[in-house]
Amino acid sequence: MEAKITKYIKEHLVGDYQIWFIVILLNVFGLLIQFSAKSKMTISGPFEPITSILKTIFILIGSFYLMSWVSRQNYIKVTRLSNILLFLSWGLILFAFFFGESKGGASRWINLGFVSFMPSDMAKLCLTASLAKIFSSRQADQSQYNIITAIVILILIGVTCFLIMLSNFSTSVLIFLTSIVLMFFGRVPFKYISGIVGIVALMAFLVVYFEIGERAKTVKKRIETYKEHAFEQDKEKLKELNKSDDNYQINLSKYAISTGALIPRGPGNSQYRWLLSQAESDFIYAIILEEYGIFMGILIPLFFLWFMWRGSSAIRYSGKPLGGLLSAGLTFSIVIQAFINMLVAVGAGPVTGQPLPMVSAGGTSLLFTAISIGLILSISRDKEMETKI
Repeated sequence: MEAKITKYIKEHLVGDYQIWFIVILLNVFGLLIQFSAKSKMTISGPFEPITSILKTIFILIGSFYLMSWVSRQNYIKVTRLSNILLFLSWGLILFAFFFGESKGGASRWINLGFVSFMPSDMAKLCLTASLAKIFSSRQADQSQYNIITAIVILILIGVTCFLIMLSNFSTSVLIFLTSIVLMFFGRVPFKYISGIVGIVALMAFLVVYFEIGERAKTVKKRIETYKEHAFEQDKEKLKELNKSDDNYQINLSKYAISTGALIPRGPGNSQYRWLLSQAESDFIYAIILEEYGIFMGILIPLFFLWFMWRGSSAIRYSGKPLGGLLSAGLTFSIVIQAFINMLVAVGAGPVTGQPLPMVSAGGTSLLFTAISIGLILSISRDKEMETKI
């Protein structure tokens, strides 16, 4: 029996075992904290939050199966479809914008009946793969970077970011930051990086300034509110600012952290889960600190830094430039999102709506995160193959 279990693990859990350990630990802990954060859903019906937790467990099982399957594939063959799937995701984003299901004041989802699908998650993964392919083919000869290549990169990043920012500005920013990191790893000449960054940043500014799309007005308001709250000295004005919904949620998050950071309330004893509107997703880090204290509050970021180290190390040992660049891009995308979520929870940034990867509640976003990690694990097998050779 023990031999069969060992054989099964070796066949299905391939790649970097440290990454597997981090991913399993974060997901299991995320399930526990979600069970606590979703307790307020009991008012929704007699079977809540059990029904919601069971749904999360099924999605989690499916995501681990998908992660395991992707990790056993040849990532080079998988990425051959990245350009086609990226163009398809553009069409799906437009479809969701005009005909999709609206949640939170924005049309980001395509309702498939049993689950809602957010095509921006697909675009984020496909863009990273497409950029990695472009950069990997030019590592041997840097002179291949020319104005034509720069225009192609600009179109891929610019179109993806523009389409997504119409309904999901924070995800667009996340994709933009990941693209910048990937361009540096891909050794794109600085003159092209600065030009691409400048044009896309200007585009984002114009979208917000002229309030183009569904979320631009909200983004503009959140940025202004955050700046006013950060620099305002007048106590009466601060009281007025604190009454706004965004500041109210951030203040509740801070209260949750301050009451539990030094003296944790213990698992399942959060009080602010009843008040925070997105306790199981956007503000789950505040619930973690309230229930488990500063120790877990430090441990979670350390686990993500550990994950970043293991994922980005493929640049050193992978014999294929595509593997190193793709692993670094996917890793940084997940880690940047994690730190954005945690910074928002402690009030160090405006509300973004980004969940904490592998910990927050999620549906299709969890599945696309699983695909990303599966590709990272597939790339990590390059090291094993080199060792065998």
